[in-house]
Amino acid sequence: MPQVILLDDIKAVGSLTENNKKMAVVLLNYSPGGTGQYLYIAVVDKESGHLKNIATQFVGDRFRVKDLKIMNKKIILDVIQPGKNDSACCPGDVVQHVWYLDSNNQLIEEPNTRKIVRLTPDILSNTEWRLESWRYGDPVSAENDIRLRYINGHFTGSVACNNYTVTVKSEPRPGFINVLKQHTSVTEKQCNNPLAAEQQQRYLEQLGGVNQFTYFAGKLALSYQVNGQLGVMIFSKEPSSYNQ
Repeated sequence: MPQVILLDDIKAVGSLTENNKKMAVVLLNYSPGGTGQYLYIAVVDKESGHLKNIATQFVGDRFRVKDLKIMNKKIILDVIQPGKNDSACCPGDVVQHVWYLDSNNQLIEEPNTRKIVRLTPDILSNTEWRLESWRYGDPVSAENDIRLRYINGHFTGSVACNNYTVTVKSEPRPGFINVLKQHTSVTEKQCNNPLAAEQQQRYLEQLGGVNQFTYFAGKLALSYQVNGQLGVMIFSKEPSSYNQ
């Protein structure tokens, strides 16, 4: 059946008008019941103590959200969307969309003047990620702090009390990568956590099986295959991270 879902993991708050009143911008996913997944942005204002949706704008079908923010009274949405020769399942263009709210509460999109780039591992540079879930429905416990960065053809980071580095090669298809687990180096500290060794083994095994990456509601999704089983690790962006 058709349904609309609020993507509550990501939103932006800021001023969109000259009176500097704070508003919120949220994302909605409309599924009509078929294969389409239609992304919308919605502007929400507060009137007399109640939230009111004052503007809604269609963005695209099966777009993946990289980032959402309000800057200089404009809504800036970074997405991964299908390029000219991409299939709908595997979008590969990294595109920025910008809207402003006019005096009639209409969202007006500005012409795109930024260069469109393709989805390669380089897009992950300058960002630190923290593992949130081993796979859908299997969250990482609060006491575990597993980090990942992409630097010059390598995934690097920390798991338990050790640091790791593994080589990553980009594949021709956008978002597809080859993690060379035979080219992995890990420090060998003795961790205090009795489950550290088990967690480290699981993480490095899943990381070694990664073959694709994308974004979902501002989070990093790494798809992997281990022993014939498919899964997706979800990472959240650390607040101190910055993007080019």
